Amino acid sequence: MTGGPVTSGPAYGPERQTVDPVPVACTLEAESRTDRGEEWRALVASSAVAVDAGTNSVRLVLRDSDDALLAAASLGAREKQCCAFFDVTIEIGLQHRALCLSVPPGAEEALAAFVALLRS
Repeated sequence: MTGGPVTSGPAYGPERQTVDPVPVACTLEAESRTDRGEEWRALVASSAVAVDAGTNSVRLVLRDSDDALLAAASLGAREKQCCAFFDVTIEIGLQHRALCLSVPPGAEEALAAFVALLRS
């Protein structure tokens, strides 16, 4: 046998090996977290028409402008870099645009704190 290391089990399918979950943590320093919080509040004030929150997700319905969409996409991408446990998506429909952030089971408390920041 030649080549690289041998692993057991299939690479895909129901028997594939599981990946360790992403830690529910933010990698920003305290001062940067404060600044980021201000960025989120500013985005909500300038670009969102609604903040719809559930147990595992929050959806920021955006104003119908390219500037709002670009600002939301930029901030969402930067948030994903420091808070890898967030799943960040953009919805673009005929009647709406939205930035959606969701969390895995066990991260509901972190999302609730984030939603409180958005609404403060």
